[in-house]
Amino acid sequence: MKQFASIILLVVVIFVLSSTNPGRAEYIDWINHKTMDKSSNLLQKGILSLAGKPIFDAGTKQSDYFIFSIYETDFSDVGMGKVKSIGIFHQFIPLSSFEKQ
Repeated sequence: MKQFASIILLVVVIFVLSSTNPGRAEYIDWINHKTMDKSSNLLQKGILSLAGKPIFDAGTKQSDYFIFSIYETDFSDVGMGKVKSIGIFHQFIPLSSFEKQ
């Protein structure tokens, strides 16, 4: 009986994790807002509000592992570096900030 309860609990945890794995669109919104919040330049904020989502979408690679996703946004060609984040429970946790390579 104890083993059966453990299996049921595991199935429930996997179901909750998979159903709360945030998608790419949610990540693009999150990274765009996070970058706008960090910017102190009004012009840069305006550009990000108008064109940020397509820019971030083009520079982002997603690895989906069913119960979580890892996102890597690469802007090393414009001097900003890379940022890596994990998406889990409808949240994004930065694994690294913008690092210059």
